[in-house]
Amino acid sequence: MRYLQLLWRRRRWIVLASVVPALLTVSSLSLWPRKYTATFVYERPLSEREYTVLLRRFYSRENLDKIIAHLREQKLADYARSFDKTRTEESFERLIQFEVSPMYPKRLVTTDPATSERISAFQARLLFVKVIGNSKEEVAGASAVITGNIENVLPLYDIRNALKESIQQFKTCVAEIEDTRFTLLLDLEKEKAKLEKLQNLEGAPLEGSARDVVLQFTDIQSSREFLPLSYQVRAVQSRIIDLQETLTSDAEKYDHYLQVLDLNDKLLDTLDASLLTDYTAGQFLQFLGEQLPACQDKAVSDYLKSYIRKTENLIQVNTRAGEKPVVYPVARHIARNGVLTLVLFLMVAAFSAVLLEYRQGRFDHTRGLQE
Repeated sequence: MRYLQLLWRRRRWIVLASVVPALLTVSSLSLWPRKYTATFVYERPLSEREYTVLLRRFYSRENLDKIIAHLREQKLADYARSFDKTRTEESFERLIQFEVSPMYPKRLVTTDPATSERISAFQARLLFVKVIGNSKEEVAGASAVITGNIENVLPLYDIRNALKESIQQFKTCVAEIEDTRFTLLLDLEKEKAKLEKLQNLEGAPLEGSARDVVLQFTDIQSSREFLPLSYQVRAVQSRIIDLQETLTSDAEKYDHYLQVLDLNDKLLDTLDASLLTDYTAGQFLQFLGEQLPACQDKAVSDYLKSYIRKTENLIQVNTRAGEKPVVYPVARHIARNGVLTLVLFLMVAAFSAVLLEYRQGRFDHTRGLQE
């Protein structure tokens, strides 16, 4: 009852200190310019690592410069200025937001390899890109630039990485052929020398009948010396033919791999020279098509056709679901924020009223002692 009486005596202060901030909050939110937003959805599987790489590429300096230049071309100077001022990922939250669904699981401290592997292999199915602006026209214009960047510019980085991986694979194949060529040639000379010696043996029949021969070997390569001499000769001849065909096949593969590497190096140089420009994935596909008539070798031409199909699939992954999402105003939650402000300042006012009463009572007590 004592505290209730105290609050009642300070009721004017409590009402004033709680109602006024709530009214100011409501009026500020009502008069504040509205924000508009549009959300774009991409049906794209993304692991947590791939999602992080996507954000880093989007927020890279060279990519932001491209977006700002296109925004200015679209006469969105204010939006371009906001992009230019906010050069950190956290600051872009009021302009553009990225989300995935379902959300990635939190990293757990676990000693179970299977659990850790499942967490690392988890993939989100949907990518949400939310664009925020001050008007419907601004959101529509900025959305066209940003989605165009995501669908036409960022895939160039994926194409570039895939091309680098392909170059590494072909270089590995070339290195393996170079590494095994000496061994194959050495084995071929060894088998030729063995054949010559076997044929020079006295009484070695070159022809024979298998009617009276019954042999069982688990490993014919290591046990062929137990065969009749004529069969040993045939086995060595077969081995020589196999080595010769392997060397011929490796030589053809070696030439093909070198031609493909030259082509891939040319494509990679084109991409590297275009990453800082307004080059798009569609233009790169057109460039690939222009290279087909220049491929005289059929195997290289087939490889380029296959690579064009793979690149088309890689670009298609970045196609969004739906063409024109609805631009709608961002909810300001005036009533909710007003009530929260009222409750918060009501608690603060009640607490300050108790402090004021305590200080005034202490002051009156001190003055009474002095009198």
